[in-house]
Amino acid sequence: MDNGQGKFIYNDETDPTEKELKKAVMEAMNPNHGGWFREGEIIEIRGSRFRISSVKPTQLRLKLLIKKGDTDE
Repeated sequence: MDNGQGKFIYNDETDPTEKELKKAVMEAMNPNHGGWFREGEIIEIRGSRFRISSVKPTQLRLKLLIKKGDTDE
């Protein structure tokens, strides 16, 4: 999760009720957060698709995905 101060916070979600509680606590602690990021999640930025490789306190590592229909010929 982005805490709104230029840092990412790790959020381990296991149990659905625990997930909701952790989300509420994290949002209360970081009201300016910009969104949630999870490893393996696919996001799109300016028309390119990326898979999130890792989330660290000050880093979000992305792997560029091949566009559908693009091949090396």
